[in-house]
Amino acid sequence: MADRVCLVTGGNSGIGFELCRGMAAAGFHVVMVSRGTERGQPALEKLQAEFGDSVEMMLCDMSDLDNIQKLHAEYTAKFDRLDVLFNNAGAMWGKRKLTAQGNEMTFGVNHLGYFEMTRTFLPLIKTTEGSRIINTASVAHRMAHLRLDNLNHENKWYSQWRTYGNSKLCNILFTRELARRLEGTSIITHCFHPGVVRTRFGSGASGLVWLFWPIFRVLMINAKRGAKTGLHLALSEDAGSSTGQFWSSMKRRKGNRHARNDDNATILWEKSEEMVNVRN
Repeated sequence: MADRVCLVTGGNSGIGFELCRGMAAAGFHVVMVSRGTERGQPALEKLQAEFGDSVEMMLCDMSDLDNIQKLHAEYTAKFDRLDVLFNNAGAMWGKRKLTAQGNEMTFGVNHLGYFEMTRTFLPLIKTTEGSRIINTASVAHRMAHLRLDNLNHENKWYSQWRTYGNSKLCNILFTRELARRLEGTSIITHCFHPGVVRTRFGSGASGLVWLFWPIFRVLMINAKRGAKTGLHLALSEDAGSSTGQFWSSMKRRKGNRHARNDDNATILWEKSEEMVNVRN
């Protein structure tokens, strides 16, 4: 068994790839989670060329929550601990699509994926002393207009940016509620804005976003810089001195008032449980 283990969803590209690299460099055994082998295998080979067998790949399509159970079974058959969970996989879709469970795709992957990954792995995380759960959020939560009675955006008008912003607000609210529910344990959880990063994000967008994305990319930071705050949250004593906070550029931030609404955080948790058919 490895001494310290880290699992990174969406680890085959962009911020996730750099999170894998940074955690391997810090001495962790890293499980890079990828949706498939087409992009996952080349990324794995790059990481293994640098870090050898301390990096491995497991597959999971976060748009199908049943796959998370399969990932958990594969992981726990090999490891008896999980020191750091990075909930990082996410994207934005230009048109309304549905997950395998019938949820709106952006909300389903970006929020329910985080929720179900954490819920499923939490018993193992609780048995690992000093463990941390780090969630990739975004300042895009400022664009949110979250309706807790319509999380699946079941309306005629669909805005890709509004829907993405809603999912990122959910990430922050989820982190706050998770921290509250973990009071009295040694588990630390935070979320962070990585910056506007030059990754494959936006490739599923449509309209003007898709048209001007190549221009926007010129102004973006690279993935290594984007991962810096996430690595700080996973590794530093500074981040270990608090929990449940939103970070950007290595500093604690407040987020907007909607991101600090603890009543909504609790309601979101309860509704998320209902949507994944969970009863605690």
